[in-house]
Amino acid sequence: MGKIVIIEGRKFEGDAQIAAANADKAAIDKIKASMDHMSLSDLKLLSRKLHSGRINFGTDLGRDFMEEIDDTIDKMERSEKSSDEKSEIRVSKKKSSDKVKKTNSDDDIEKQARKILEQQEKTRRIILFASLFVAAACILYIAIYNIAKNRSDRTTDLLSNLVERASTEGQSQTQGTEESGTPIIHYVDEEEVPDILPEYIDAYNKNKRLIGWLEIADINGEPFLSYPVMQTDDNEYYLTHNTDQQNDKNGSIFMDCNCDAIKPSDNLILYGHHMQSGRMFGNLVKYEDYNFYLTHRIIKFDTIYEHGEYEVMYAFRTSLKTEDDISFKYYQFIDANGAEEFNSYMNEMASMALYDTGVTAVWGDHLLTLSTCDYEEKNGRFAVVARRIE
Repeated sequence: MGKIVIIEGRKFEGDAQIAAANADKAAIDKIKASMDHMSLSDLKLLSRKLHSGRINFGTDLGRDFMEEIDDTIDKMERSEKSSDEKSEIRVSKKKSSDKVKKTNSDDDIEKQARKILEQQEKTRRIILFASLFVAAACILYIAIYNIAKNRSDRTTDLLSNLVERASTEGQSQTQGTEESGTPIIHYVDEEEVPDILPEYIDAYNKNKRLIGWLEIADINGEPFLSYPVMQTDDNEYYLTHNTDQQNDKNGSIFMDCNCDAIKPSDNLILYGHHMQSGRMFGNLVKYEDYNFYLTHRIIKFDTIYEHGEYEVMYAFRTSLKTEDDISFKYYQFIDANGAEEFNSYMNEMASMALYDTGVTAVWGDHLLTLSTCDYEEKNGRFAVVARRIE
């Protein structure tokens, strides 16, 4: 029986087989030593060389080695494929995560945009409702104002018609009569006062607080203003009431309660609101213009007892003063205690005048002052002072 040797798990017998097996093993070990640094592509190239016969083996060790290489190549391919699949899965997961994040981000943006739009819509509705409320309030205010204005105009027109009719038709009696025919007699401190002018009797019977009538026209006779003048013992009352004693923000033209139309006072002061509509004394500030003064120099003011025409002397701006302010207060000048005080008042008003009219007054003259608010300064006042033409 010949020599038997086990090499790499295989049995070889005889010197020739053993020598061939040892040669194959040496070649295989040499190849394996270089395989540690081989890539998959290098191993595939080696496998092709082995299978093509370019590298020959004399025993089954060569076939076993080739199978081992093929198994290694197969494992490496499966490993790379698995790695690629894992990489693809990671990429897919990342994309999916990014997509979710993007979706979430888009959702957040959409929510924020929706929230902004809802807030804008809410703001728009608030502005719309507020605008509608303001518009309704303005319409209501205008309606109430127009109602009061029309009511006041009707009252003024009624009194005006009564005066005009009485002036046109004339009066057969020198004193007025009540509807019962009883003569109208007035007493102040138990003293009989002058008769009421015939043209104002009917108007006075209609409203016992009537004290006179104010008219201003331009040099061509075009009316500038025409109003009944009221008087009561409260200077606040006619700021908020019309001539029918109804609440009215336009108020009425009224004479200072301290003025006496019978005596009469040295200075009769008439007040009226500076209405933006021009009603009452709303247009009185036009006297700041010298050219306007030139065409409206004459003011007619009749008390219910006598006719009166006045020539404008001064137009000026001033303001309400505090009680402890010792400066001149035109609205307190009603009667002067003598010529010296009268002249002092004239000098004060002349110093405030916006222009020189050339008209002056002396002790014994009677004056008329028209006064209204002025918006040029806080608590501002605008006044026009005229001297009676005797």
